[in-house]
Amino acid sequence: MEIVNKNVALLSNSEVYTLLKETKEKSADKIIKKKNLDPNSSNFNTNVDKHLPTIVYESLKYLEKTPCVKQTPEIVANFLAKLDEKNKELNLTKVEKLQLLNQRPLSAVDLQCLIEDSEERFTIEQMDDLLDFVLNNLPDNQESEENLDSENLDQNGN
Repeated sequence: MEIVNKNVALLSNSEVYTLLKETKEKSADKIIKKKNLDPNSSNFNTNVDKHLPTIVYESLKYLEKTPCVKQTPEIVANFLAKLDEKNKELNLTKVEKLQLLNQRPLSAVDLQCLIEDSEERFTIEQMDDLLDFVLNNLPDNQESEENLDSENLDQNGN
């Protein structure tokens, strides 16, 4: 197998999340339609990769704990447009922009992990401005974080 164009497009977590939700719904609809056509058939083949439901489930489970859950296409487009205006002074790469969108860093340390050579490329003020920009232009994941904390408490029996 030969990869003709390995960088066709970069996908944000929000786009992947939407695609996986649609895939899950289509798979469920396909199974329901198949059962309705022949309700007596216990061994029906849905022509779906047998591992696809597990992959979709696990991926959705992970993504539901990330900021992408609250990111609509409008929010993403608005964030990227504003970031492009701001990017004239910062010179962020496409991957760095995507990481900012996907991870929604909460601290300067998070930014340093996402942006290569950030200490050399940016001043402290620029890093603070970028962090404020991200926090002000992307919705927080507060509810998801609270749900995760309560799930952890329930699992630990506290």
